[in-house]
Amino acid sequence: MKKLGLLICIAGSMAAIVYPPYKLAGLGDSHWGFIVDDIVAAFGQHIRIYDHIDVRTLLMELVVINLIGMALILAGRK
Repeated sequence: MKKLGLLICIAGSMAAIVYPPYKLAGLGDSHWGFIVDDIVAAFGQHIRIYDHIDVRTLLMELVVINLIGMALILAGRK
């Protein structure tokens, strides 16, 4: 259980950072995309996902992933 919890913490955090949620112009729902990809805007301009990361959603993802991993680590100690 401890190794599974550690794996979830590490792999989940890496996946959340590499594939973050982004929000264009602060409107609408969050979407997820690879951090180095570009989005083609309505007028043909390329927008980097990195510039529009939804930090609040990303932090909530990281908290939930690590809470699950820590719970498994603590459950494995008993």
